[in-house]
Order: sequence, then structure tokens, then C-alpha cells
Amino acid sequence: MLMRCCALAFAVLAAAVPAAAPVNDFSVPAAAPNAPLIRLSDYAGKVVLVNWWRTSCAWSQQEAPKLAALYQKYKDKGLVIIGVSDDTSDTVQQVPAYVARYHLAWPIGLNDQGEIVRNLVKPNHQETPQNFLVTPNGEVTALGLDRTPAAWQQLEDAVAKALAAPPGGTPALKAAPLDPAPPLSLPDMSGKTVSLASYAGKPVVLNFFTANSCDWAGGVFAKLAKDYASKGVQVIGVDLYDDDSGVNACVQKHGATYPILKGTQAAQRAWIGSNEGWATFFITRDGKVFKKILNSIDKGLEAEVLPKHAEYLVATR
Repeated sequence: MLMRCCALAFAVLAAAVPAAAPVNDFSVPAAAPNAPLIRLSDYAGKVVLVNWWRTSCAWSQQEAPKLAALYQKYKDKGLVIIGVSDDTSDTVQQVPAYVARYHLAWPIGLNDQGEIVRNLVKPNHQETPQNFLVTPNGEVTALGLDRTPAAWQQLEDAVAKALAAPPGGTPALKAAPLDPAPPLSLPDMSGKTVSLASYAGKPVVLNFFTANSCDWAGGVFAKLAKDYASKGVQVIGVDLYDDDSGVNACVQKHGATYPILKGTQAAQRAWIGSNEGWATFFITRDGKVFKKILNSIDKGLEAEVLPKHAEYLVATR
């Protein structure tokens, strides 16, 4: 499992995102049931504090009351906070109680291992808590942790300064354009060639997996395929180099009924960008990649976040 300890010094955290760097859009599934995705670009032109936290982190717990007070002080001046929980499957059930305990009155999302950990909270700097300030002109600054009163004051001063800045022109932050899905044509377990193009017009969930990641998430994908088949969603699995017995054991264990294809290095590189790791892609009806999730982790939140992305695919026309 990818370990995330509770926090490093400000200098280390600041290295994750350069000061005043252009911000990239991201979306995360809302923690609340039946709530839509939370998208940063929905708050374009606003001052947004992105708070990365975890229920089991003592420093997140210490920070939460101060964040609640900060929000009450500045919300009428335009401050928006987006909280993103980095909890895993063994602690995510504690999120609602945590939110209620600390009176967190802003949108709360879940880490889906998507663009938020590629573009904002970098893979090697996922300690909690962290804060990122997004300005109306679409720039982001990594702020420090309140290990001292001076560090917290630095954070509040940055928020106040951003809110007091004169309005600029058109907000630079916009919804990220979707890239076309690469082509895919691979043999299934019986040797029959299956092409992504044959599912044109249908939303597709494409999962590159190994025997390891199948143990972690195979049941989630099998359930997703069954739950969303009637809504037109097609799930496809692409195994990365396991022998047939390993693939069949996974299929039988989880009752997968969707197509399982045999991956190649060329397909892995075309989709994932390297010949390492595994990934899941949510592809819209018109063949665009809406969500790219890299490297599922042990105790990940697939059961909580994947259906939210599937719902988005169903709703998108």
C-alpha cells in the first residue's frame, strides 16, 4: 500500500507545486451519496483553497477547526474551499462523522487517484494535510502547514491577499478539453480480436490490470459491469502479461463477465504512457477520455469512486 504519513515541513510541501504556477483543472467524486463530481473549473474566477487531508491524520484533525474558522471569516468575501479526503477503504466510512465534528461546510471530495494526484498533489508528495491556493487568474500556490502560529498566519495572509486583489479579466481556468482515446485492438482469452471501435457510441470503462490489482479491485469492476450494463456502459479488461491460469483465476474469483483482453507493451505504452503500472480509463460515448486513473492501490477507493464516474458517463450525451 502507498503510505502517506502526516506531513512534512513547508519547504518540502512547497516543492510539490511551484509558487504561482498555472493550475490544471481536476474533478473528484463528491464524498456525499448521490452528489455530483466536484470540478475545480466550476469555481473559475474565485479564490479557492484546496485542502488535502485525511481523517486518521492528527495534523489534519488539528487543522480542521482553524479551516472552519477561516471559512466563516472569509466566505462572504468570496473564499471557496474544496476539501479532498485521502482516506482509504479502511477509513473512508469515517469521513461523514469527521465533516460533522469539525463543521466543514464546503464541498468534500474523495481521492480517485486521477488528475489531482498527477497535477496538484504530486505522487511523491501526498502527505496530509496540504493546502493549495488557486487565484481567480488561474494560478496555484502551495501553502504551508500550520505547524506554528506563524505558518498558519502565512496561510491566512495569502488567502486575504488573494481576496483583496482587484478583479482581473476573463478567468484563465477552464474545463480541460478531453483527449481522444487511443485505438485499441487486442485478442481476448479465446484468441478473438476485440476492438474498442466496435463499441463506438457507448460509454466504456477500460481497465488495464494485473493479478495484483485484480485482487484489489476485480470485484468492483465485476459489479460495475453488472450494475451499469442496462445503462449502456461497457466494461473491458486488459490483462498485463499474466499467464492464462492467473487471468482465469481472477475472472472466476470475481465473476467477471465482460471481455478480458491480452495486453501488449505497445497498448500499455499508448494508453498509460509507459510499460509500468496499470490504469483505468472512463471513455465517453464520442470516444474521449474523461478520466484517467493510474495505479490502483491496496485499500483504494474503487468501490466508492468508480460508480460516480460511471454515472457521469451515463449522464453525458
